[in-house]
Parts: sequence; C-alpha cells; structure tokens
Amino acid sequence: MIRIVNETIQPVKIAVIGGGFCGTLTAIHLMRCAGLKAQLYIINKGYPLAKGIAYSPHTKNLLLNVPNGNMSAFADKPAHYVQWLKSTYQPNANETELAAAFSTRQQYGVYLSQLWQDAVSKLDNDKTIRIINDYADDIVKGANLLHITLRNTAALAAHTVILATGNANPAIPKGIDKTFLKSKYYFANPWGSPCMENISGPGDILIIGAGLTAIDAVIGLKHRGFEQTIHTISPNGYLIKPWQEDKLPYTGMDMTGIMNEAPPLLQLLRLVNTHRKIALKLGQSAYAIVDSFRPYTQQIWQGFSLNEKRQFIKYLKIFWEKARHRLPNQQHNLVAALLKNGRLVTHKGYIASITETNGEVTVKLNSGATTSLIKVQRVINCISPETDIEKQENPLLNNLARKGMITAGPCRMGINACTDDHSVITADDELRSTIFVTGSNLKGMLWESTAAPELRVQAKKIAECIREKFAVLNDEVIIA
Repeated sequence: MIRIVNETIQPVKIAVIGGGFCGTLTAIHLMRCAGLKAQLYIINKGYPLAKGIAYSPHTKNLLLNVPNGNMSAFADKPAHYVQWLKSTYQPNANETELAAAFSTRQQYGVYLSQLWQDAVSKLDNDKTIRIINDYADDIVKGANLLHITLRNTAALAAHTVILATGNANPAIPKGIDKTFLKSKYYFANPWGSPCMENISGPGDILIIGAGLTAIDAVIGLKHRGFEQTIHTISPNGYLIKPWQEDKLPYTGMDMTGIMNEAPPLLQLLRLVNTHRKIALKLGQSAYAIVDSFRPYTQQIWQGFSLNEKRQFIKYLKIFWEKARHRLPNQQHNLVAALLKNGRLVTHKGYIASITETNGEVTVKLNSGATTSLIKVQRVINCISPETDIEKQENPLLNNLARKGMITAGPCRMGINACTDDHSVITADDELRSTIFVTGSNLKGMLWESTAAPELRVQAKKIAECIREKFAVLNDEVIIA
C-alpha cells in the first residue's frame, strides 16, 4: 500500500446508472463513506428516484412478496423497516405481527424515498451529488476516465461506474409475430401504468405468464374496475401457492450440516425430496424447507458446475419458483375467488398465433392436444424479464457487450462479474475494477439477486470496494 500526502486531492467521480433500489442504496452507502471525497452522479430516467420500477406500482394496493421483517434496507439493522412502518403508519402495532405482515409496494417506495432524503440532508462537505434525468447509452474507456454517453445531454466523465439498470422488459414470447409487437394492443412493459389504462371497452384481456408479475396485473386490472374475463397462458399453468399454510413448519432439515458437505445438485435434490416426504407424512408445511435455503442459495449456486446450473434451469427451475415465489395469503385468496367465479381463466399451454384485424385481436392457444380461440382487447406480457444482455432492449448494455467491456454471465443470464466485489469481467477475462454491477444482472453469478435481503448486501459491498480503492484519510491518498 502506497500513502501519498496530497491536501489538494480532487474528488473521485462516481456514476451510478439507475435510480431504483440498487442504485439508490449504493449511492446512500457511498454518501456515508467517511474519508471518501467524491462527486456522485445518479443517472436515472423513466421512474421516480429511489422507488424505481418496483416501488412506484401501477396499482397502489399491490403488496410486497416478502414479509416486512425481511425488508430492511440495511442488513446490520434487520428491524429498520418494521420500526419505520410502526412510527410512520401503525404506532400501536405489535412489532412481531408487523414483521410477519406484508406492506404495499407504495409504502415501501415511501420508505426508500425517505432514506434518500435523509442521506442527502446529511451529506458531508467532501461530497456532492447531481441527479441527471437522462438515459446512458454507452461508455467509452479513456486513459484514466470512463466517458458516459448520454442520450439528450453532454457526455459525463467518471472514474468508476455502477451498473444498476434493473430488470429488463419480459422476453418476447414464442408464437407472437413481430408485427404484433408494434401493435397498440400489445404491452411489453407489465409494470407501467399504460397497460392498466383505457380498459373500459368490450373484450377480455390476455396475460402471457402466470407468475407474480401476472398476478400483479390481474389485481391491477380488477382494482381499475375491469369486469370482463382475464385469461392467462403459460407452459405450466397457474401454480402459485400462498405464503403461509395452516400447518406447523417442518424443521427437520439441518442446513448447517448440509452446507458443510457442499453437496452436488443431484445429492441436494435427493435430500430435499426425502425431507419433503417426511414433512408430508407429519402433516407439516414443506415451505420451510425451501425457506431454509435462503441464506445459502448464492453459495449453493456458485458451487454448482456450469452443467449443473444448466440442468437446474432446464429441469428444476419451475419447481424452485413454485415453492420460492409465493403470494401473500390475502392476494392468493383474491385470485382463488376470481378463478372460482370464472373472471380469471388460466390456460396451460402456448400461444400458437396472434392476429389483429380491424382492431380485433384473436389469439390461438395451444393446450396440448386441443386448440382454442379467444378474442381480447389487449395482450400484456408478464413472463420473466429477459436476462440475456444481448437480447435486452438496453442500448447501454448492448453497446458494452458488443465491445467486450461486459460479457454474459453463466447460462447467458446477466453480466459476468467477480462475486467478491461485483466488478465486471471483460471479454478478455480481465477484471474491469472501475465498472461494477448490481441487482438482477448478477442473476447468472448468484441466482438469487432480486430481493432486498441480497440486494442490500450488494449495495454496501460495492460502496466499500470503491471506498477502499479511492480512500482519502486525513488528506492522504491511499492507493491499494
């Protein structure tokens, strides 16, 4: 380590691309870094700063899919969000009960906004922050700086960049002609308000997908007063289970002992199946088996070979998601009621074709041995976000991939990066320690990289890495 005294040191310029949960929380940690003299730039466009796409929902009563007790923005303060909820909305609530409950996404967005405002109000004199309301389309590497091309404003130079671009739009489903993708009756973004607007006309609605995003769309449409039938289509049909069962949780699986053995995929699958059968025999909830994996999921994924990762995605992903991604019970009950009265019809199969004639959309569904035709007023794409960076409609990631400044992660999911500090790995297999990545674009590296418990850890880790790289203590530059 070299220590150089320099009382006139210039601040390090840090650009955070994306102003949702990941980008905002990383910036908050950077703002709190003692001894870091910095100019922070937050490049954000399209959604409110801090809230992002996830917490500025199209419908105010959409719930989080994780209990309040797991939603603190800070891993070292696990009760932070529950305490904020109590002081802000429910002063008389029991904290234990509040921790087990589910907030609305809108409430959580208010929480994140307040965290941001508090951090800005306490900004050190050695730091400045600038919000840039624009899109970043490219990054060009200079001698000592990274030059960020912005769509509508002058380019920006930074010493280091954090890619916090969030989820891409859903992948393009099979069976849809490219011409229909440009139709005003096709909605590629299921999180934006437009897919919920102008629904008073005649005709049903088709939702492609049957996961959590699809259910958010169903609830949103019903909240807006849609009275016709909602159809969903997916290869496996509707499989979402309630968050809690009216059973005692099964606690017979010793994860500590299992992790000490670092079992391969097949052995792990056998262990889970054995304990699942025991839980069923005892009449206990097997959900606890999957939940017990949560602290170890990333470690397990990183221990898999590339072939094991591919096998998991091909054969086991659907079963994992069925057990892992569950609905709060009140929303599950609402969906059950819609299914019972026929207002929600779920189809297991695929789209064979979609045609639009004189403003009428006809969808041919293939459900195994049978086909059916439904006429709808619109189609909303709610399948999983596209994870292949070369297929995403993101000019920034497309351009960086084309130049080899970033590469696809395992199984073409997200961005290839170092799991220690989340710096990207370039096409020539070098660490680009001036560019970091966080959030859903780490899915290929970590598998679980979408919810607060893992994202908050990433945000702090990246801030600490930048702090170590550009540390300034007592007017001394420390070069690691």
